[in-house]
Amino acid sequence: MIINVNSMAFLKKHFDLLILLVLGLAAFFRAVIFLDPDFGWHLRMGELIISHGIPLTDPFSYTMPSYNFIDHEWLTNVLMFLGFKSIGIYGLAFISALIFVATLFIAIPKKFKSYSYLPLALAGSLMLNFVGIRTQIITKFFLCVILKVVFDDDLWKKWKFFLPLLFIPWVNLHGGFAVGIAILALIFVFKSVQHGKFELSFLTIFLSSLILTFVNPYGPRIWWEIWMQTSDSSLRWNISEWAPAIFFVDIALLVLFTFSLFLIFKYKAKIGGLKTAIYLFLLLTALSSIRHIPLWTLSAILATSAAIKFLMDEIKKVKYGKERIEKVKKILFLVILPIFIFEIYISLTSADSLKEQNYYPVQAAMFLNKTNLKGNIFTGYNYAGYLLWKVPAKKDFIDGRMPSWRRTGFYPNESNYAFKDYLKMLSSESSFKTMLKKYDIHYMLFPSPQKTKNKQVTLLEKLEKYLQKYEFWHTNTKVMDEDLTKIGMKEIYNDGKFVIYQK
Repeated sequence: MIINVNSMAFLKKHFDLLILLVLGLAAFFRAVIFLDPDFGWHLRMGELIISHGIPLTDPFSYTMPSYNFIDHEWLTNVLMFLGFKSIGIYGLAFISALIFVATLFIAIPKKFKSYSYLPLALAGSLMLNFVGIRTQIITKFFLCVILKVVFDDDLWKKWKFFLPLLFIPWVNLHGGFAVGIAILALIFVFKSVQHGKFELSFLTIFLSSLILTFVNPYGPRIWWEIWMQTSDSSLRWNISEWAPAIFFVDIALLVLFTFSLFLIFKYKAKIGGLKTAIYLFLLLTALSSIRHIPLWTLSAILATSAAIKFLMDEIKKVKYGKERIEKVKKILFLVILPIFIFEIYISLTSADSLKEQNYYPVQAAMFLNKTNLKGNIFTGYNYAGYLLWKVPAKKDFIDGRMPSWRRTGFYPNESNYAFKDYLKMLSSESSFKTMLKKYDIHYMLFPSPQKTKNKQVTLLEKLEKYLQKYEFWHTNTKVMDEDLTKIGMKEIYNDGKFVIYQK
């Protein structure tokens, strides 16, 4: 009985650790199941850099081979390739889950730890939807370190001048370093306005951090790549994870958004103007793009934990305050627990849709390697990275690195904007035939029309089709869903899931 009592006491005191353990296990299993569409080209790029150095132009596409490609995650690609070669998918999944748990652990505010389990459970289970062997986890980790220092006054006094050093590894690991720079710029502007003068210490931190982002193989040019992506509004209407958050329906997101926004505005004076401004800034980035939701959730853990503490302090002052607090805690626990369990279940089951055997052209890739077909091959955007990995002899039309690439000038037999050509090619039969000739494409690899017909349509896809009808959503890939033999193509392979046509 003593052991049980002690165990329960420990569990009550460290409930956040139990949440992290469950989230870590769920993150590991999801990362094992879920194969990101970009995983393949990350491995190929890492292998290429190790064997030949960082490429100056695009090595993987036949549409823009002379493009001055900037790999803003070159070091992560190298580490990913080396990791896959030595420890495989399970090892990379473990590292991904470990970084995920470490990020959430850092986000737990020390001063308000006993009140953090609520936002931690909501935010952590919400972030599971974005977990996998993906480079974005790097930015979540580094941003969380910055937020932790900024939100804790004691840590800020002690470590603020060391923050610029974070950007030396960050700028070489992932392009999300720009969010960190934006946060530091916001701090400088806010403090300067607040005090009515330029704050030299804040300016020093910001400028030092900005200058240290130049410590990469491309120097200041890396900011051009970041600007291209952040200013490219077409991404939000053509690539699902770049879409506005209104298209991401999630119960944990709705609860966390409502709960945190109410509490933070109620206690914004106690939380502080700067911390509230950072929370709102990251909230705006989340609303603008689904892929930025996890960045906002990190600030939500920190700010909401503090707000809950202020709420509890307020309740204590009223009659029977302590009893009411216990009732509130029980109610909140009963509300959050089913959401937490449901979110984990959904994140694991939805990962199965992008499992290698379920989603990607596994058998078709084996066929291409065996037959060694000569000539360019065209496939869907989400399959291109996989083919680069599994069929290294073939280049692609476009992959996950390229949607914002554009340029001016004359480049014979090349594209100045491959993603625009890709969308145009799939929008109509006439454009499709024109692009086949322009890029000398001999083969097309598409999902089997029968597979597309029997596919279970998700809520987001139903919404996308609705928006297409009213021309608010620009993605139109109807050619990919058709039987191309009807327009003169020859079918040379069909495994029931994918079909390969020959011109």
